[in-house]
Amino acid sequence: MRYQSLSKRKAHFKTFTGLSVEEFDDLITATRQDWENLRITRLIEGNPHRKRDIGAGRKKILNAQEDQILLTVMWLRTYSAYAMFEYLFCIDESTVQRTIAQTLPLLQSKFLLPFPDPRKQKGRKKITTWEQMQKAFPGIDEVRDILLGDATEQKVPRPQKKTKRKKYHSGKKKTFTIKTQLIVNGQGLFADISQSIPGRTHDYKLFKASGPPRSIPKGIPLYLDSGYQGVNKDFPDLNALIPFKRNRSGKQLTRSQKIFNTKQRKTRVPVEHSISRIKKYKALAETYRNSLQNYNMAFKFVCNLVNFRTLHRMTAAVTG
Repeated sequence: MRYQSLSKRKAHFKTFTGLSVEEFDDLITATRQDWENLRITRLIEGNPHRKRDIGAGRKKILNAQEDQILLTVMWLRTYSAYAMFEYLFCIDESTVQRTIAQTLPLLQSKFLLPFPDPRKQKGRKKITTWEQMQKAFPGIDEVRDILLGDATEQKVPRPQKKTKRKKYHSGKKKTFTIKTQLIVNGQGLFADISQSIPGRTHDYKLFKASGPPRSIPKGIPLYLDSGYQGVNKDFPDLNALIPFKRNRSGKQLTRSQKIFNTKQRKTRVPVEHSISRIKKYKALAETYRNSLQNYNMAFKFVCNLVNFRTLHRMTAAVTG
């Protein structure tokens, strides 16, 4: 199987990748230079005194950018064993693993909204006004000038070591998990993805250690769930909105508080939809069987892919 053959069957292509052929073609165009830079960096990094020209030597069986990204996206979408792709792409199982590992770094922050911590985004100007946001991402609706935060967990195999077992055991899920925090805008576009941590860590503890509390521009509302109690006290400059919660005395919430909670929950629906979109890729939905060292890389790849697809469809709707 290669891109040229699968792209002729558009329905199958969308089933295997979650993208239309046109969207995939635009993805290739948008990442071509990054893919080339990543390839050159990989060749020079291991051999700084390299004398042979880039591109010299024996060519890979799966050498084209389209085929390498297609393999990676299909693996994330289906989460089948490497042996399955060995037969589909007529390459060794080790080549499948190596191709995926070399392609995952391609999409880490390429299509994220520019709200991450500027200390981790060298050379990237921080967005401080909505006008700058509209200029960076044409077609974004001005009415949806909000941010929504939540954390998601994914099941991992039971660690063999007892010390690790305790760290990854989630009391909420009653199993072993790995957790990642997400910040999206009102249209469900990802703005920030935290590092993935063992599932035992509380959502709010992860939030305090992440970049958004210190990088989100003032005045932009941030809607969080009831697990983020104390956020207004710890971050007074952050315009965080969390639901009212009954105290231990059992005092009932007032009618106005209940109405606020209902509206707050309705506003937070897009972040739940965004999580459901990334869970369409089975690598982030089923028990993650691969090395946890690469988990966050795979997570960010899928989020950027979903962002690209959403932005592509928004642009298509605007241009008609």
